[in-house]
Amino acid sequence: MNTNCLPNGSHHVENGNRSSSGILFLLSVSVGVAMIGLGIIWPIIPVYAVELGAGGFLVGLIIASFNISRTLFNPLAGRLSDKLGRKNFIATGLLLYALISVFYVLPTRAEALILIRFFHGMTSVLVVPIAMALAADIAPKQKLGLYMGTLNMSVMLGLGIGPVLGGMIRDHFGMNAAFYAMGGLALLTSVLVMIFIPPEKKGHSGQNSGRVSFRKMLQHRVVLGIFLTRFFTASGQGAVYTFLPILALELNLTSSQVGIILGANIFLIAFLQRFMGTLADRINPKYFIISGTFASGLIVLWMPFVEGFTMILFLNILMGMANGLALPGGLVITGQLGRTMGMAALMGITDAAWSLGMIVSPILSGIILDLFGLSQVFITGSCLILTGSVAVTFFLKDYQPDKA
Repeated sequence: MNTNCLPNGSHHVENGNRSSSGILFLLSVSVGVAMIGLGIIWPIIPVYAVELGAGGFLVGLIIASFNISRTLFNPLAGRLSDKLGRKNFIATGLLLYALISVFYVLPTRAEALILIRFFHGMTSVLVVPIAMALAADIAPKQKLGLYMGTLNMSVMLGLGIGPVLGGMIRDHFGMNAAFYAMGGLALLTSVLVMIFIPPEKKGHSGQNSGRVSFRKMLQHRVVLGIFLTRFFTASGQGAVYTFLPILALELNLTSSQVGIILGANIFLIAFLQRFMGTLADRINPKYFIISGTFASGLIVLWMPFVEGFTMILFLNILMGMANGLALPGGLVITGQLGRTMGMAALMGITDAAWSLGMIVSPILSGIILDLFGLSQVFITGSCLILTGSVAVTFFLKDYQPDKA
């Protein structure tokens, strides 16, 4: 029996005695562990750059270089994995993660971190977007939201746990130990993928994969709507994640309180993924994107006008809930369209939109901060997110999910 082309639309990989749900579990563990490693160095990079002599502009360039690389290479990596298969791409990306960790400890000048972060971004596009595509490949149609939500939950949990571990490792064992920890986790995850994730049969990385050009993808009304929404949302939310610590400083909050605030935001997104993904299998997912994005924009608007730890925490809890509502809907729609357009190529395009927003966000927010003050950073961020909600409402107004 050909397990790659089942009637329900799922695309199983080789080794029929391993169910798609079992593969999803192994994939979620692998990606979650890899994201813990990436999260470990997330808050450390700016500090490391300053220790190597970087000023504010150079720190921003170092941080942006990661997302510049992701924006450039994400669609290409997705297209290639649609043709060549997922497993080898994921395993190779994780091995390169491990190799990159060694290079982090070598620089004597901050400028070298630009190149290292650029190549790190390039390797990262071989992991999460491709893993998302694999999860969509193996998901039965009636469980696409559940599968995508489960994997995205692992991604968010890893990114939430990583910074906490990174701070502890740096405090107790030094900066270099954090980079080695990232490398060790990436190496471990690569081994897990190679051993436990069965390979796809050649030519079955998704239906009709590789047949739709990037230009035609972006000419598709729904794809363009998702792309614009992710770009504007990232541009707005990036301002919150970047400048919330500065707002907290003005409100005399402690570093621990800032950690709790950001942690509550990220972990709520993570924990809502499976539940909201399951709902997105039953209800048109466009409603989740529209309502979640609109709510997130309004919540960000209020942040500069409240005071005290409790109110800022409350708004970040609401923001986490709103984003937890919006994310699975976008993944479900992308997964549904990817089955005819090329799964990983489409995942790569939408992920590139997010990365592009994260490039724009720190640059635009920094200019606004210098010219108009901190409150305007959050107000502008809110307007960008609300623009995303308008875009998704307009472009997805006629969207109906494939129930076949």
